[in-house]
Amino acid sequence: MSRADLPTDRLGVARWEADRHLTALEGALADWAASGEHVDAKVEDDPALRRLTDQILYRFTKLQDAMGERLVPATLSLLAEPHEGWPMRDKIDRLERLGFLDAQQWLVWRDLRNRLSHEYPDRPDLRWAALEAAIGASAELASCYRAWCVRLESRPTP
Repeated sequence: MSRADLPTDRLGVARWEADRHLTALEGALADWAASGEHVDAKVEDDPALRRLTDQILYRFTKLQDAMGERLVPATLSLLAEPHEGWPMRDKIDRLERLGFLDAQQWLVWRDLRNRLSHEYPDRPDLRWAALEAAIGASAELASCYRAWCVRLESRPTP
């Protein structure tokens, strides 16, 4: 895509960014699923699996950031919701009422994202638990984003 083809509207930019992270995330999740049975020690000792888990964690975080920082306000603006100055929790609650997401699930993903930002060198069990949770959450977040896009595309045009 050339620079001239990049979207300029708020929603288009939000979706362009989220789509890039979604594509990379889903590719990494497919590679993870195809790589066989996973145990903590195997992942720790295999540089390719470590890179793959890094990619999953990075794209999970980036997709959630793109959705929260760009897609949430762009969607509310598109729907003519007066969201300027609202705390993020109010925006998420409003989008839940409009059928775009599950607010409680969003908060679980956000909490997981925050846990992932901490390293536990002396607690491999905590690192492994966070990784397993993030892999499951990544698939859920991807599904949420896809459903959100379908909802946007199916809304009546004014």
